[in-house]
Amino acid sequence: MVKIKEKFKAKPVIIFFGPAGSGKGTQADLIAEKTGWHKITVGELLREEISLNTSLGKQANRYLLKGILVPDILINKLLLQHLQKFKSTKGLIFDGYPRSRSQLKNLLVILKKLVNKNKNINPADNLFGIFLNVSDKEVRQRLGGRRSCSCGAVYHLKYNPPKKDEVCDLCGGKIEIRTDDKPKAIAARLKVFHRQVKPILGYFRKNGKLITINGEQSIAKIHRGIVIKLRKLKLMK
Repeated sequence: MVKIKEKFKAKPVIIFFGPAGSGKGTQADLIAEKTGWHKITVGELLREEISLNTSLGKQANRYLLKGILVPDILINKLLLQHLQKFKSTKGLIFDGYPRSRSQLKNLLVILKKLVNKNKNINPADNLFGIFLNVSDKEVRQRLGGRRSCSCGAVYHLKYNPPKKDEVCDLCGGKIEIRTDDKPKAIAARLKVFHRQVKPILGYFRKNGKLITINGEQSIAKIHRGIVIKLRKLKLMK
């Protein structure tokens, strides 16, 4: 009698997508806190490597200082190096990565390496995308209303205004609009986002692995909607 090999279940891997200002980072943090899964933000990993002055950090910083995107080959090395330390986590959450089909392909290869090439585990089985759908008009309003102070304080003219116009509540310094929050910069960022995210969302949608959430609700409602969807998929309790 031929023994049937056991099909092991892949650990959940959730990727949050959404334009700048959609709140995907906040929602990723909330799900990580609720589940205990490990959250990864590539930008934070890069900053950590640079601050530690590692060999990888030095290489990445050369590109960043020139305003050039860090090549995928370095990102792949960074992710594999980082994820090796968290092989035992019950799930993974990615915030804003991958940003292209090639990066998604690379991520699947990395996840496969983490299970030691076990043919009974396919990382793609439990890989889902969560798209926070926010209109371009709403993004312009959210980003265009943001103001920052050199002390690190962040405000919003509509949702979190300072007590005095153009004055920071914490240090009394002048608050200003960031360069990348100006109208032309926002338009350019949205154009890049739509171009990059469309094929990735298409991949998840085609495979029935895309969770779309209305991102123009309160933080609590968005979080509740995500939790309901993940529970229906039996990805979390």
